Amino acid sequence: MNIKLNNSNFLIGLLALIVSFPIIVVCSSWLFPGTELWGHFAQNLLPDVVSSTLILLLGVGIGVSILGTVLAYLIVMVDFPGQSWLEWAIFLPMAIPAYVLAFVYLGVFDYSGYAQVWLRETTGIPGFDIRSGHWAIILTFILVFYPYVYMMARASFKRQKIQMIEAGKMLGAKPLHVFWRISVPLARPAIAAGVLVVLMETLADFGVVSLFNYSTFTTAIYSAWGDFRSIEVAAQLASLLVLVSFFLIYFEKKARGKAKYYSTDISNIKPYKATGFIGWSIFLFVFGIFMLAFAMPMLQLVIWSIEKYSEEWTQRYLGYLASTSILTISATILTVVTATILALPSRRKANSKVLQILIRFSTLGYALPGSVMAVGLLYGIQNISIVSIYFGGSSINHILFGSVALLLFAYVSRFIAIAFNSANASTEQIKPVYEQSAKLLGASRFRLIREVYLPMMAPGILAGGLLVAVDVMKELPATYLLRPFGWDTLAIRVFELSSDQFYERAAVPALIMVLIGAIIMLIFNKLDKEYF
Repeated sequence: MNIKLNNSNFLIGLLALIVSFPIIVVCSSWLFPGTELWGHFAQNLLPDVVSSTLILLLGVGIGVSILGTVLAYLIVMVDFPGQSWLEWAIFLPMAIPAYVLAFVYLGVFDYSGYAQVWLRETTGIPGFDIRSGHWAIILTFILVFYPYVYMMARASFKRQKIQMIEAGKMLGAKPLHVFWRISVPLARPAIAAGVLVVLMETLADFGVVSLFNYSTFTTAIYSAWGDFRSIEVAAQLASLLVLVSFFLIYFEKKARGKAKYYSTDISNIKPYKATGFIGWSIFLFVFGIFMLAFAMPMLQLVIWSIEKYSEEWTQRYLGYLASTSILTISATILTVVTATILALPSRRKANSKVLQILIRFSTLGYALPGSVMAVGLLYGIQNISIVSIYFGGSSINHILFGSVALLLFAYVSRFIAIAFNSANASTEQIKPVYEQSAKLLGASRFRLIREVYLPMMAPGILAGGLLVAVDVMKELPATYLLRPFGWDTLAIRVFELSSDQFYERAAVPALIMVLIGAIIMLIFNKLDKEYF
């Protein structure tokens, strides 16, 4: 019995370690001696990179926490005109890759864009470079990433006891006072978790910072590997990013503590009703955010696509669509299956603290940029090849570098946290009595999983799979670095065209991606309403 228990836990632990491979490799890069390149980086690049990264994180963190929280509160707590359709509409910006929103704004508001041309011709005001400074890139990140905070804060507000807010109102507290003194403190853990995800995404970004010519840590990693061909320094720089990510996770956990203030009941009662001028003012505010973050960029993409469709659309797009579909579907299936295996409830697993830590460690990949994943994998395989050659074997670089298998592995390691958290949340409704009853009835573990666990976990598994699919389709850095020859995706095409400032032509692949992403998000929203 003990051998069976240990074998089961050993296999799950081994799976968690395999998923964690890129993180382990990046962290172990310091075991090898540094190079002279570090002196160059430390003297010429790192001071600017560190300061610009910190400013970006601070600005984006403050912006998304305010915007996401305010939007969630208005949607959940206030009955105002248009509230019902805006509740799902402001989810839609999650379907837009950050680099797509960036090139749309650059195409419209840059010095040669319509907005500035019209402004100069109409008013004579001299133009300006929106790439200079920090405000434009911070605003772009806020508009594209606020849904993460909105989604988590909304779920938390829905679970708050309506009686607490009613009590505040009876004591004469004004709505703003109730919001600040009651609702926000109760939602603090959810808001902190949302901000953490946004900061991880901001750290991981490569497309937006490249388009804005903004230097961050990700830029330095690319420079070490791309310009100086030093995979060791790239891995060591990436490990610093891992350290920053761990600190952010630590501070988020510290800020959250053991707080769990909300109930498990979901309330759809709205304590406030806004009509007349105030109601329509709230509508205009929420609608304005929806327009800026989704509707206007979509409209611009449609206009550019119509103008450039005949010039841009070729047979190559069948290849882009095929590559995107194959990679997205394959990575989603692999990620969901792996996450489900790790999340399946088991008394044996619950009794092993080491296994619990290993599983949690394997989900930290989401905190790492796609570029870090890529560098970690390449660096790890290169070292395996060196060891193999040392013992008389041969290199495996030519087998795995630029292979579909390596790219899929990077996707699984990067996005397993999304699928695991979603599947794991659905296991909370599975009580230990099911396992005990199955044993009494003589049912095998396999039958218990197939007929009881999987049906009960299905909504969570499906929701996690949809979110993974959107993220894989949008993923740029890992795809850019690891893709096999001839496997360019829609995301790669968007990046190549927008990097050369062919914004109108980039609209064609971008529009296809956004439409697919929007359909997936609408399905996710329907699941969210029915099961969560």
